[in-house]
Amino acid sequence: MSIQDILTQHRFTVTSTGLRLDDQAEAPVDNPDAAAIAGATLSLLSLNRNRNRNRNRNRNRNRSLNNAAGAALQEPWKERELLHDLRSEWQDLPLPLPPNAEGLRRHALDLLVKQALRTTPQESGREAEILREANIELSGYLRPLGIEELGGYDATEGLFYLILALTDEIGLRYKDRYNVLRPNQIEPRLRPLLPNPPHQSYPSNHSFQSFSIAFLFSRILPEHPASSELFNSARRIAENREWAGLHYACDTQAGYQLARMIAPVLEKVCKKQMLAAQAEWL
Repeated sequence: MSIQDILTQHRFTVTSTGLRLDDQAEAPVDNPDAAAIAGATLSLLSLNRNRNRNRNRNRNRNRSLNNAAGAALQEPWKERELLHDLRSEWQDLPLPLPPNAEGLRRHALDLLVKQALRTTPQESGREAEILREANIELSGYLRPLGIEELGGYDATEGLFYLILALTDEIGLRYKDRYNVLRPNQIEPRLRPLLPNPPHQSYPSNHSFQSFSIAFLFSRILPEHPASSELFNSARRIAENREWAGLHYACDTQAGYQLARMIAPVLEKVCKKQMLAAQAEWL
């Protein structure tokens, strides 16, 4: 007997959990599988309902994330214009000079040690982090705040994307000024996990950008317990570039110093976005 026959011959009631076979006790003797088929039908309908519910939930969440990312990744030309108007406040910050060639060689030797340790069990997850962080993505900043899997923080995500865009431009200007070779250009035994980016090494933009996000969030919510975790995550992201063989430790430290000094300027440029992000947390 088919499922269609069972649905035709028996009475069912729709409940909050699916279908109930009202006359299951009266199922024909010559059809002992009637209740079983009806039970299978109920389970199938319930499974499809749950699957559709989950699909709709995921579709709605993805739509929200896509809208947030799409809005945030639009060219921030107004903010860039304001940043350029304030360039006298950030273009000549007293960043320490990078080490000389001999000092860079000593830093590169430290990277050789990291290269050897990179595949050990203790560092088993680091390579995956490095590959993920090669592109613009926010998981390393949202996870410490506990909102990686949550909606309703579009302004916070938008602020972080804006900081990444503005600091990328600033960092490239400082890189061009100091013109420091990449570590494997100093130490040929280094085998970077990723290709060298097409610009100079000092300071590290990953460090500069990550700490800039941490500094500005701490200005939005200075008492939030996740602020310190955000700094820890920024440090991890920055140091991962050393483990990748792409940056010296001095690059990481310079990125931190640059982020600390430029935070007041970014606060002026991103004031509107910072207030919007703050409202999501209060």
